Amino acid sequence: MKRLSPGGQKVLKSVHLVCSGVWLSSVLMLLLLPLLQAPATSDEGLRMFIRVYHFIDLKVLTPAAVLTLLTGLAYSLFTNWGFAKHGWIVFKWVVTLVIVLWGTFHLGPAVESLLAWSGQGHLAMAQQPVFLHAMRLGTVAAIINLTGLVLACVLSVYKPWKNIR
Repeated sequence: MKRLSPGGQKVLKSVHLVCSGVWLSSVLMLLLLPLLQAPATSDEGLRMFIRVYHFIDLKVLTPAAVLTLLTGLAYSLFTNWGFAKHGWIVFKWVVTLVIVLWGTFHLGPAVESLLAWSGQGHLAMAQQPVFLHAMRLGTVAAIINLTGLVLACVLSVYKPWKNIR
């Protein structure tokens, strides 16, 4: 397999770092958004909150996560780092794949259904079990994702478990 030149590796690393930074920042925003949002006094205020949450999750976070995954794949294929030469790389792959798959098959559809639900004109939306469950799920997901992504970033710096072969 052809390896990237040192300049190509720097470009790839830059793109990877920017994408992972946007991904991490988006997860942090989804965690803080419900805390920073003043208690909505109207269903329209909650609808706007759900639209903003949806936008961050599906239009910012998702592309950043996918690009992080793809640049990580390119890193493994076109540099000497590989997929499983080091334990910290294996950990990053596991974290990335779990979060991306969980987001794709569980969290993303939940956010889409919440957006659709919010457009149906529910009265006192903030008290509805659907909304309350979605906010709990979003908070738990953000905490888990944030923990995994921060650990992946820290391990990328310290690089423990070198040469697991």
